Amino acid sequence: MLIMPKPITDFWWLLCSQLLVLRDQWYWYLVQASFVPVSMLIFLWLLTGRHDPSVMPVFVIGSLVSGLSFGGMLSLGQELGGMKDQNAFEHYAALPISKPAFVAAIATRGMLLALPSAIVMLTIGVAAFQMTVTAPMIVIMVISAYALAGFGAIIGFVSPNAQVSSLVTQILQTIILNFGPVYITMTDLPTALRWIARLWPTTYSAEALRQAAQQQPLAELSIPVGILLGFVVASLIIVPMRLSWRHR
Repeated sequence: MLIMPKPITDFWWLLCSQLLVLRDQWYWYLVQASFVPVSMLIFLWLLTGRHDPSVMPVFVIGSLVSGLSFGGMLSLGQELGGMKDQNAFEHYAALPISKPAFVAAIATRGMLLALPSAIVMLTIGVAAFQMTVTAPMIVIMVISAYALAGFGAIIGFVSPNAQVSSLVTQILQTIILNFGPVYITMTDLPTALRWIARLWPTTYSAEALRQAAQQQPLAELSIPVGILLGFVVASLIIVPMRLSWRHR
């Protein structure tokens, strides 16, 4: 009989418990994560895309990243803020589990909620705008979803309550999508915004996905993908070890 290491066992049971909670609500998360990106894509097509179809792949990637951000960062950050208000962390703190396993399960839940909207956007891109989906794009989507979910987990852990968590995630969501290189490229931004954009995982997600869609060499993807992995490591390993999940 195969005996799994305790951290992996903890992660598995925690993830199962999170997914059981979502069994009756998952479709609302899909609607939330897909509605705004799809609406934005339609608006951009009406505004620009139908006159210049060459810009649509950039907009599709932007909407894809937007969906990952809604499903991962925004939803998860607000959910963790709500859990803190309900003193749910006190329950988990009393269990014989490691904090990294708990945060990894939470982030994996966020990743799984974020991916369906990304698949919707890719389907639209392929069917309506003849985009080509490459294997690196799928890998980057998963890494990006983890990075954004981890980013949302950090916000949820740090925020003192659900109200602050909701405000912070909504403000950051607006900043990183509308003032970052998500629907536009980095070269289109003013210099000051370029420097600020380097702080957000969405910047590197959009850059890596655009390069992968253009079938750039894997070496070109190494920098943005490496930075995304850095966000994952920081959120899932380093930050949980330095945070207290007990409500004070």
